[in-house]
Amino acid sequence: MSDEIKLLHTSAGIPVITESISQSHSASAAIYLGTGSRDESDKKAGIAHLLEHMMFKGTPKRSSKDIAEEIEAAGGEHNGYTTYEVTGYHISSLDETFHSSADILSDMVKNPLLKQSDLDTERNVVIQEIRMMENDPDDYIHTLFSQTIWGDHPLGRSEAGFVETVKALNAEDLREFFESNYRPPRMAVVATGNIDEDKIVAWASENFDDLAKAKERERTAPKPNAKFMVYPKKDPQAYICMGFPALKSADPERHAQRLMSAVFGAGMSSRLFQEIREKTGMVYEIYSSGTAYTDCGTLDVLFNTDVKKEEEIIRLVAAEMKKLKEEGLRPGELDRAKHMMKGAYVRRFESSEARMIRLGESYMATGKVTSIEDLLKKMDAVTEEDVLKIAGRLLDRSRLNIAVHAPEKESKKAVKNLEDLDF
Repeated sequence: MSDEIKLLHTSAGIPVITESISQSHSASAAIYLGTGSRDESDKKAGIAHLLEHMMFKGTPKRSSKDIAEEIEAAGGEHNGYTTYEVTGYHISSLDETFHSSADILSDMVKNPLLKQSDLDTERNVVIQEIRMMENDPDDYIHTLFSQTIWGDHPLGRSEAGFVETVKALNAEDLREFFESNYRPPRMAVVATGNIDEDKIVAWASENFDDLAKAKERERTAPKPNAKFMVYPKKDPQAYICMGFPALKSADPERHAQRLMSAVFGAGMSSRLFQEIREKTGMVYEIYSSGTAYTDCGTLDVLFNTDVKKEEEIIRLVAAEMKKLKEEGLRPGELDRAKHMMKGAYVRRFESSEARMIRLGESYMATGKVTSIEDLLKKMDAVTEEDVLKIAGRLLDRSRLNIAVHAPEKESKKAVKNLEDLDF
């Protein structure tokens, strides 16, 4: 249990979110930048992700080997990740060696070398990552669905970009993107575990208060499509995502959406698993999930099956949507979903690192910090009426998108047959 979550600021106004856990023997810190793949131009798609890789290649004070050795000597680890809207860099270590780990993190984020010779090497790693994703249909179907619903908007492509655009990037491109974006007010610091809040604020102020402001930028919200698309592949297994535009990150009804999705398709007790996986045996897995951004979101159902069964399974999913909207919830269904989701949250945030990432992502998406306890209370407050209201609002046939990654001939026939789909 944390002692307290605080939203503090450096003297220059950089947000510093802390969660002190005095009984912990570890500490974690992260630098979050409010820049991701949706902030790239089409010609430079993939630059945010490639820059993330390059940030680990050394500084004037430390080589990439020095960074790895110093972090591990402190009993820690470091990592980074890129999403559509955020890039994050984080370290975790023993509390007794946290000062040296934090020094490495700030050095990496503020003073990367970004050398062309390192880029020539790391570019190959990123290209392999892109190709691995495209060859993994369980992963690739998410990108294909994004492309289906968001079209040519940057949210419609993979965060990693494309092989051809990544190949064209040079060190000057990376330096310009870094200096334009890795600056306040798009920067926030997060620290959790056995930490000294005053020292965290002082460290953040010393290292980042002197940075110039980021270039101005305006994001444009995407306009969702409503269409069925086939993306051909030779293997007879069909990978399918059905989904709708849904709620953005800060929408107060997001908790009702999460619980509706849980009732419908989260876990082995969900409607989709019981009615389709268990009763028909025609899918190995089937589940619902969602994505949320600062100005939009999606609600999705994903499954894979034999290409000959894809139309039948889509119709079964649609039938379950119709039942949920017309017949409502079954006795005990909402309570079960609440306990399942609350249990998942509590288990997920046992470590200081997981709590740090939750705080960072939540703050960057909503501008607020919320404790896990408050999150659970909001989930408890959701009523059956709330769930049914959101189901009626989001499960709208006129806004349905379907991405099918499967053999072309059979899938195009199935998609044509599905024009009469109704729920």
